[in-house]
Amino acid sequence: MWKERYPKQPVSWPNGVRLPILISVHHQSEEATCTFPDGQPDPFDVSERQYGGRRGAWRLLEILDRHGIKGTWLICGATLEKYPAVSRAVKKAGHAIAGHTYAHEMICNLPAHAELELIKKTASVFEDLLGERLRGWRTCYASHNTVDLLLEHTDFEWDGSMWNDDLPYVIEGAGRQILEMPFATYSDAALAVSISGSASPITPFSTYHSNTPDFIFNGWKAAFEGLYEMAATRPAMMPLVVHDFTAGRPSRVKAFNDFINYVKPFEGVVFTHHEELGKWWRNSHSL
Repeated sequence: MWKERYPKQPVSWPNGVRLPILISVHHQSEEATCTFPDGQPDPFDVSERQYGGRRGAWRLLEILDRHGIKGTWLICGATLEKYPAVSRAVKKAGHAIAGHTYAHEMICNLPAHAELELIKKTASVFEDLLGERLRGWRTCYASHNTVDLLLEHTDFEWDGSMWNDDLPYVIEGAGRQILEMPFATYSDAALAVSISGSASPITPFSTYHSNTPDFIFNGWKAAFEGLYEMAATRPAMMPLVVHDFTAGRPSRVKAFNDFINYVKPFEGVVFTHHEELGKWWRNSHSL
């Protein structure tokens, strides 16, 4: 059993920080492709998603470097195996790195023993191919067992799988603690998609039912403006998630770049990654 713990004193960020923006790049390429009724992968969808490892991830890496931003790269183990050069470049650039399951499995549909096996498998891939001990994790569709498994069987310092809060909180159990840093679907690539009744495969991260780049930008802008106003009187943070094979497309990466240019002049806006924000939280708040 585990319990949530919250700070005893009012929450605050370091001096000068009004709204931290956490950029998460989901580097998953062709994992979790659509399948036909016979279980075979849809080759069109495979091709669509391969864009992430071939072009999209590199373009997102370039944009972050251009702005001097360090984000968090959530990487699937199978994607690291297929495109190791991307992850090596991410590590060399100094971004935070976290696991994102092995092949973007729907964890909520798996028994606990299968989920644990995938966690261990993914962690091993990062150690073997990247020399990276994972400190963070984001499960694809967390199960009822996810939190218990992370507490009991890993030494991960933080998790970013939940969608249930605006601020971090500590989860305590199995004799240790892990920091939960929730993310939000409003900022995900799903924001950029219009689900239709088309006969082609339906997936919330496909680019062939996409809305316009202006729609994407305006969604991010509205979220930012609401959070920035809120942060004038109480703490807030903005999770912003981009996927390699969707947000890495030329039109969408322009929207991403335009959004960064829009928010940078605002006083107190700071781009950070999960490990840095986690240190701020732990150093500033007693439980």
